[in-house]
Amino acid sequence: MADAGYPLISIVILNYNGKQFLDRCLTSIFNQSFSNFEVVFVDNASFDGSVNYVKRRFGQDARLKIVENKGNSGPIAGNNVGIRLVNRRTPYVVLLNNDTELTENWLYCMFNAMESDPMIGAAGSKQLLMDDRKRLQGVGSFIDPCGFNYQLGENEIDTGQYGDGTLEIFAAGTTALFIRTDLLRQIGLLDSNYDFGFDDVDLCWRVWLRRYKVVCVSRCAIYHKVSGTPRRLPHVLFHREKNRIMTTIKNYSVPYQFRFLSLILSIDLSQLLWFAFTNNFPMFWAIGRALMWDMKHFRYMWAQHLKIKYCIRKVSDKEIISHMVKINPIELWRRIGSQHLNK
Repeated sequence: MADAGYPLISIVILNYNGKQFLDRCLTSIFNQSFSNFEVVFVDNASFDGSVNYVKRRFGQDARLKIVENKGNSGPIAGNNVGIRLVNRRTPYVVLLNNDTELTENWLYCMFNAMESDPMIGAAGSKQLLMDDRKRLQGVGSFIDPCGFNYQLGENEIDTGQYGDGTLEIFAAGTTALFIRTDLLRQIGLLDSNYDFGFDDVDLCWRVWLRRYKVVCVSRCAIYHKVSGTPRRLPHVLFHREKNRIMTTIKNYSVPYQFRFLSLILSIDLSQLLWFAFTNNFPMFWAIGRALMWDMKHFRYMWAQHLKIKYCIRKVSDKEIISHMVKINPIELWRRIGSQHLNK
């Protein structure tokens, strides 16, 4: 299908030893009904033959640009490399995981949604499980003011319950994120200090602060091969607590920092006491390391806070919180209590 008159869309795909996923992912991209795009394929020094495979299988397509990093810079820094190398004329950047598959009209569908409302700054789509194609991974996420994340639609059977239009959410994951290029120039790229999740929440928070909105385009869908790799609970807890405090300091104004940091730190202190009482030292140390990390990096976080305050923020914290879910004490206790299980 000819796309005369349509702008160029830039798709950034980061890869690290993901050869097994690449045929399905890239084939679904090059088979899109919308054809005016470029693919910036960033490889983080894979050693499984990924780059040679992509060159052999897709290298004849002029829309493909292959970037070979000398080392594994991590997922977030790697994505930023790709963003910096997109065509300067592109109005939209798409961040896409290598373990995804796009439905045939996904690019058209997402492009039309973004074009329909200039205040949509970033958008995700319905995400279905690759191995159970009627089941949702989710349609976007919300956080409460303390930074606990809630995935909307997680593990539900897709019956069209989230409509056939756009649905406001707080954050769209970088699994498949459509974002305006000029907005990225205003709010900055992904923060590589979020090395284990929460980078999407931080980025989308800045989108909201700039007076744009984040939506799920529920009539568009991708399939995602969710990793089955088990994650050690202390490792998860360390990053969750580190990231919640960092995000609070970066994005809230000072009065709201005091308001919610006091609650977050009270939760952390209660968990520290519980883990010490129950001799659960791996979990005790996870929270202790998170607090020490945040103290060590406070100057960086405060510098980011000032940048957001003076260069990005256009709306109040009260308005930002109106897009979050309310703190639910019962759900909050359940989430805190789940960390006490050393599985």
